[in-house]
Amino acid sequence: MAIAVLPPPVEIDTDTKRAIIDGLKKVLARFQEAGAVDGAIVYQQIISDPHVLESFIKTFQAKRDLVDDIVRPAASDAPVRDEATPLVCGVSLGQIQQLLVRTCAKKIFEADKPMETITETITKTSMFGLIKKTEQVERQAVDPVEERKVRELSRYIAFGWQLPLLEAYRTKLSYPQIIEIGEDIVALPSIAHIEAVSHFDAEKLKKAKAAVGADFAAILADRPQAIHGISVWNKDMYQFYRQTLGDKAWAFFARDTAFFNVCAALDKSVIKIFGDVLCYIAADNLAEIQRLNIDKVEVMIHGLKTAFGPRLPQLLSIPAFAKDILRKQVDSLIHMSQEKDKLMTSCALTCKAMTPAVDEWLASVKR
Repeated sequence: MAIAVLPPPVEIDTDTKRAIIDGLKKVLARFQEAGAVDGAIVYQQIISDPHVLESFIKTFQAKRDLVDDIVRPAASDAPVRDEATPLVCGVSLGQIQQLLVRTCAKKIFEADKPMETITETITKTSMFGLIKKTEQVERQAVDPVEERKVRELSRYIAFGWQLPLLEAYRTKLSYPQIIEIGEDIVALPSIAHIEAVSHFDAEKLKKAKAAVGADFAAILADRPQAIHGISVWNKDMYQFYRQTLGDKAWAFFARDTAFFNVCAALDKSVIKIFGDVLCYIAADNLAEIQRLNIDKVEVMIHGLKTAFGPRLPQLLSIPAFAKDILRKQVDSLIHMSQEKDKLMTSCALTCKAMTPAVDEWLASVKR
């Protein structure tokens, strides 16, 4: 999965800001003339309503050719088809999108602040001089921790697709969590991903980040649940599993502690034989196959993969498969003393032969 990269930060002066706003209003008018945007929408709605802004950004991305004469590059006459080219206004499309999204986010976060009633003393001037009067006034509450969180979070908001995630960012992530995740927040593509990472405190996120280095963003994008397993294993074992399993390692690290306790007894050579089977095999099935020596583990894994192919994850993920199906095969293999290559052939044939029985068993389990 491609991970978004934040555009370079931009500081805009009054003239640049005016040029950007004028350009946006012209783009809006052009889209409205073409029937691509509701004619009743005004600029203020774009910067204050996340639904309107998200729709506007999507419209621009789909129909940017309609405004090529408005959105012009600073150094050529070619139409702008990327987000990084500097425009005549001095900034890029990516930076304009960032400014729009951050402005909208700020308005949303400000609107969500609760109101509080406070008592304060007000000094007024009257014909009799200065008069102090106590009054109750209502104003937005100020929470210093929440203010810091929103300020830090705003640094990592830059894209239209983040607009539906604003509420999840603010309500599910704490300030310490946001500090640890940093700019990799853009690797979280959905509310479900944000929810998953929110279950790990800042200390666990810090430990996982130190262990995985540059892999952190990829983990957040693919399977944030993997942070649990990464924090369980030491850095050397993380590197070993990462190298052995490739990107499938995230599925392995997302498994529960009880499964890791079973894996702890595995030699590295055996782990390599199991490979990505460790991403889905139930602990009962793993323990059953562990009764075999290393050569026969390889024979069994080969036989199962040969016989069941893409169905194997479904079968080995069912704990009852150990007692109902595997045990008999493991018991038989333990007592066989053929050469390894002959055992490979024999085990593969045996596994294929038991396919009808496995199908019948699976049907009964589903019932």
